[in-house]
Amino acid sequence: MPLTFATFRMASVMVCSAASPPLHNTMGALLIGVMISAVLWGISVVQTYIYFSTFFNQDTLRLKSFVSFVFILDTAHQAMLCHLIYVYLVSNFGDVDYLGVVVWSILVMVLLSAIIAVVIQLFMCWRIWILSDKNVFWIGPIILIVVASFAITMVYFGKSWSLRTWVELAELSKVSRGVNGLNFGGDIAITFAMVYLLGTSKSGIKRTDALVNHLMHFCLKTGLLTTLCAICSLISISVWPETFVYIAFYCALARLYANSFLATLNARAELRTRNRPRGSTLLSFSRIEWARQIEASYSSTIPRAHLSVKQETQSHIDQDIEMENVAETTLLRSLSPASASPV
Repeated sequence: MPLTFATFRMASVMVCSAASPPLHNTMGALLIGVMISAVLWGISVVQTYIYFSTFFNQDTLRLKSFVSFVFILDTAHQAMLCHLIYVYLVSNFGDVDYLGVVVWSILVMVLLSAIIAVVIQLFMCWRIWILSDKNVFWIGPIILIVVASFAITMVYFGKSWSLRTWVELAELSKVSRGVNGLNFGGDIAITFAMVYLLGTSKSGIKRTDALVNHLMHFCLKTGLLTTLCAICSLISISVWPETFVYIAFYCALARLYANSFLATLNARAELRTRNRPRGSTLLSFSRIEWARQIEASYSSTIPRAHLSVKQETQSHIDQDIEMENVAETTLLRSLSPASASPV
């Protein structure tokens, strides 16, 4: 029979009249989570394009390969979300009993989320390692939290793979809460460490300190996004464990990790441009050129002692600019340690 509006309405009435679980906080929440994740995936596509179009000739092959790896994981993660929502709401439309079945793609999504989280958080740990002058006391506890979260997620994935219903999967809710709690703790620790270490790296040079302030603000914004999403997932699974609200937040969490990572890399160009106003750069070089012209014009009439003073002044100007450039380059490398990255 061809599908008409009357047929669709009849099917809807049959579904609603059956003894089905509430859909607004189960499949409805899952659908909203998938849609939000799709929007965030679109943003990551744009961010990836911006990265390769801007830094393709500057960054190392290892870092570019790492970005490609993260994007592939992010895309596969979104594909799993699209598959599971299609299976529930299209392939098995009207089948109330199937709403209690765990689709395999949601378990693969959990695995991909864990991989995305651990690689991005370890990348952030590497930045902390650079900023802290390779201080193991800074990154040691954070790495333990990150690795513990990944290990517990692998335990969850291994135990859940053989389960077939959401009722059976609910028995692992304590493990799921542990993963969300560790994700929250890891994000808080990484954000605090980055902001603190950047704050203590101020050198007194005005331009460099301005860059530090921009970096601290940027780290707070990106770190708080993932932290807020992780704590919302933790709260929702603790308060409403029988719903899929926590899954909606968990779906978006992996996407926020990927976007934060890409935004961190792409921010280098903006921060470098913002921190080098056109006027100040031209003024610095004009001061050098002015000193050189004065020295050349009056070298035959000005005593050697005066020339020595001018040469020393020019040397100080050159050193100040060089110190600013070195400090700026060091900070931007800590934002993305491409040349020393282990990946």
